[in-house]
Amino acid sequence: MIVDARRAALPARIAADLVIVGAGPAGITLALTLEDAGWDVMLVEAGGDKFDKAGQDFLRAQTVSPASHSPGEMYRRRQFGGTSAVWGGRCIPFDPIDFETRDWMPAARWPIAHEEIARFYPQAMALAEAGALDVTAAAADPREADPALPGTGGDAITERVERFSHPTDFGGWYRKRLAAAPRLRVLTNAPVDQILTADDGAVASGVRLRLPDGAKVTVAAPRVVIAAGGIETARLLLASDEARGCGLGNEHDLVGRYYQCHLEGTLGSIAFHPPAGHDRFDYFRSHDGIYCRRYLWLSPEAQRRERLANMVLRPAHPSIVDPAHRHPVLSAMYLAKNMIVPEYARKMTALEHDARAQRGGSSASFHAAHFRNVLLGAPRLAGFALDWTRRRILAQRKLPSVLLAEPGGVYPLDLNGEQEPHRDSRVMLGNEIDGAGMRRAIIDWRCTAADRARMIAGVRVIAAAVNRSGLATITLTDDEAQAWSDHPVPVGGHHIGTARMAATAADGVCDANAELFGTRGVFIAGAASFPTSSFANPTLTLLAQTLRLAEHLRSAR
Repeated sequence: MIVDARRAALPARIAADLVIVGAGPAGITLALTLEDAGWDVMLVEAGGDKFDKAGQDFLRAQTVSPASHSPGEMYRRRQFGGTSAVWGGRCIPFDPIDFETRDWMPAARWPIAHEEIARFYPQAMALAEAGALDVTAAAADPREADPALPGTGGDAITERVERFSHPTDFGGWYRKRLAAAPRLRVLTNAPVDQILTADDGAVASGVRLRLPDGAKVTVAAPRVVIAAGGIETARLLLASDEARGCGLGNEHDLVGRYYQCHLEGTLGSIAFHPPAGHDRFDYFRSHDGIYCRRYLWLSPEAQRRERLANMVLRPAHPSIVDPAHRHPVLSAMYLAKNMIVPEYARKMTALEHDARAQRGGSSASFHAAHFRNVLLGAPRLAGFALDWTRRRILAQRKLPSVLLAEPGGVYPLDLNGEQEPHRDSRVMLGNEIDGAGMRRAIIDWRCTAADRARMIAGVRVIAAAVNRSGLATITLTDDEAQAWSDHPVPVGGHHIGTARMAATAADGVCDANAELFGTRGVFIAGAASFPTSSFANPTLTLLAQTLRLAEHLRSAR
């Protein structure tokens, strides 16, 4: 049963065996997995069925620093299905090295082994509709068995692939199944403003809803799972701690700390010999119909030897916003920015200001240059539009993006890398109050010089390996490296580590089973519990972590 709390006459107290806060991928996965466990489960979601611009304001942070970090509401969705409504579908598992003790990054420690998460990856792939757990090109499609760049040696791995979901909107995809589950109740437009506890905070007793009309409803339950994302999980724990004055995982002032995002940006370039060699890094369909794509991965052996962090590189296209690329497709993408999701349009506008500052000229001349690219390249644009319509707009399983062929075979390299967990990188409560009476978040993300240095060194290790092959050349000049190191690293939408899992309360917020230290019955689902970020998009691993949590809840009943 799915009920909109704005339209229902709810009693002041509702009883359940388990309440899940947040109906994103983690919350929906947990509800689906426990629907036949014999429990009365309640799944509560702060947003409504669909995207609501006004509702997004609840996610806005009071302040965000540095300026390169995206606004607090960007890349998140306050709606049924959560951020899966806008994710790109990329599914990549974490690696064993992500769980190893690495003395050069002392806070990067998990209290569990890689296998404890990895054994749930096949089921997580099925939930994401991403096919089999075939993470090499040869396993995904025997026709892709030949090495992409033979002769690179062991430092640069070129045969691993990322796999892509539809992308699956968990709210839409699983709505009927959730509605039909006999012992599952779903409440939308039902924001939680407090985790309730008994015995001076030692035991969970439920949650308090603050409904849009101002009414307060208690959902009484001996088990509470917070599946609200990295920022909202910290915000709710801190608000509840403040209201109750009784811990909630914060005995050592660790809630909200060790906040991580992935290190991103363009660093260096790759030239293929011959130019058509880029095809080996373009999308292909696996044996089970899934879009896959190779990437350049810094091998675990190189990471250990050079004391580096996990990272990958992908050939990309030039910046969309700068018309100097003279590409009709990229200019058309830029000119259509007002037709895309507003958050992405705002980010593109910010990049436009940077590009104009570097190139000079007025806004009118900037846009005129884009129009000129479109007009001069109209036949090329028309061919692209037909293919894009067929493979992206009309297809059920959508082409994730495009790698546009460059005549000279030279492509910028997109970097995605692991950030070292840093205690002072954190989410805190501000003094501004949102429309639901909650204090807004303050986001203070820290990227250290060591983080940047590890990424630059990693690119150079990969470059040395690739350049030995003779089939491609990676170039990273000292000036490019210095400029990347000096400029704040752009931050995307992966919010990780604010309620981290650890072996002891002195090191984390929750234990190896994701249960809060000091408060029995309150659990963390999702990337907020991750001690490290890897380079990988977190969705697949947060699904696996949630499945592991579901197994624990069943066994502990």
